[in-house]
Amino acid sequence: MVIRRYQAILFGIFLLLSGAVSYSSFEPLQQNWPRPELLTAPRHPWIALTFDDGPHPVMTEKLMAVLKQEGVPATFFVVGKMAVRYPGIVQEMAREGYEVSNHTFSHPNLARITTKAVLNELAQTRQVIRQLTGQDSVFFRPPGGDYTKAMLRATKKAGYRMILWTVLTKDVNGASIELMRHRIMTQSADGAIVLMHSGMPKTVEMLPGVIEDLRRQGYHFVTVSQLMGIDHSHGGFQPVPLPDRPINPIASK
Repeated sequence: MVIRRYQAILFGIFLLLSGAVSYSSFEPLQQNWPRPELLTAPRHPWIALTFDDGPHPVMTEKLMAVLKQEGVPATFFVVGKMAVRYPGIVQEMAREGYEVSNHTFSHPNLARITTKAVLNELAQTRQVIRQLTGQDSVFFRPPGGDYTKAMLRATKKAGYRMILWTVLTKDVNGASIELMRHRIMTQSADGAIVLMHSGMPKTVEMLPGVIEDLRRQGYHFVTVSQLMGIDHSHGGFQPVPLPDRPINPIASK
């Protein structure tokens, strides 16, 4: 398992050196592996559930209902134009304590547009999140995992931090509930980031069972910010103390 992880990292470095990178074709992957303390601290393993492409007018609210019932925090990477269309759902995310992060404004392939256009996509959605929630977000996930070295340098210089994933459920590709559950349970490890999508009925149906399975294996659920040890709510990066147990921003059921 360790050898496989290092092979994946070396392969990722090779792709980075070659220019444009698309991570949508293979997994597991993670450009932002958690800080070392997370992997050595004497505690239960941590895992972050993330949902892309919302808010969806029906399925996102169903997802939040399941998460609230289970007392599980999560991070939603929202598309700006969808947030503008369904502002009440984004405001509900913030009220319930979920983390709202950036998935661009119009969901383009960031490896195929100019750096200026990339920064504009992120800035628009960042502003929408601020207006709707009163919170700032510097985390973003590129649609499809596509980016270039130049884009990555520019976004980092502008204060953003790219977040990829370690477990790809392939819910958006029509994977069955059994396959998604199998992928999560066999590919998760301490510090895992699971990528799911907001508009998938099978994901909502799968979620309670996989949460139960992960808890049975000792996992604690955290947001991406907690996993990375970062507080970006006031702009910039502030370290988050590592508690014995993660702080659960969702009210207990």
